[in-house]
Amino acid sequence: MTKESSVQSVDRIFNIIEKIAGYRQGVGISELAREVGLPKSTVHRTVTALVANNYLSKDEATDKYKLGYRFIAIAGSYAAKLDLREVAGPYLRDMVVKLNVTGHIAVKQGDYAVYIEKILPHTYACTYSQIGKTIELYCSALGKSLLLGLQEKELIEYYRRLLPRKFTPNTLDIMGLQRELTEARKTLITRDNAEHEEGVYCIATPIFDSYGKVLGAISISSHEISLLTDENARAMILESAKMISRQYGKL
Repeated sequence: MTKESSVQSVDRIFNIIEKIAGYRQGVGISELAREVGLPKSTVHRTVTALVANNYLSKDEATDKYKLGYRFIAIAGSYAAKLDLREVAGPYLRDMVVKLNVTGHIAVKQGDYAVYIEKILPHTYACTYSQIGKTIELYCSALGKSLLLGLQEKELIEYYRRLLPRKFTPNTLDIMGLQRELTEARKTLITRDNAEHEEGVYCIATPIFDSYGKVLGAISISSHEISLLTDENARAMILESAKMISRQYGKL
C-alpha cells in the first residue's frame, strides 16, 4: 500500500466515524454510503472492522451503527459531556418496571450523596428521597457505593470526620461500615438494610469512567427485605452498571 493510499484509508475511516457520530439513533450502511460517497461494500468492510474493535456498535434489531464504547473511551472530552441521568435512566427505568422497585441515581458531594434522579413504580414510593436532596454516605446504599471511589487515605479521613447518627436500629457504626465496604469492593454491591429509613431496603452499585473513577451510583429500593439477597436483582443492577460504565469508556 502506498503512502497516498494509506492516507486515503485513514481519511475514509475518520469520515465514516464523523458521519456516524452525527446520528444519535444510529445509521444504516446504505445511508452511510450515500453520505460518504463510497461503495456500500467498502463502507461495510470498514464499519465491520470498527465494530470488531469496539469503536462502533451495531444494533442487531435495526442494522444501524453508532459510536462504540472504546471510541468513547478515547474521546474523553465527549464522555465528559454525557449526562449521567440521560445515560443511566433507561437502564434504571427497565429495572423499576421489571422488579417493581424505586430507582435512584446519585453523585457524591462532599460527605453526602445527592439524588439526581428518582424513578417510581406504580405501587411504591420511598418517602425520604427527592431529586436534589442529600443523604449521608454511611447509611445509604448509594452513599456506600460512592465511598468505593475513595482511596484508602481519603476513606480514613472520612472515618475521622464521621460522627454516625443512629437513624434506625440498623444504622451501622464505623466498624460495621468498614466491614461492609471491604466486602463490597469484591462484589461491587452495597446495601441499605433499613439503615436510614424504617422498612426501606436498597442495593446499589457504582458507575465508573474509563479511568476507573466512580462517577456516581445507581440503586433500587423496596419495602421487601428480600431485595437484599435477590440474585436476579443483583445481577440486573450489576449488568446495568456495566453497560452504563461502558458508555463512559470503562472496558
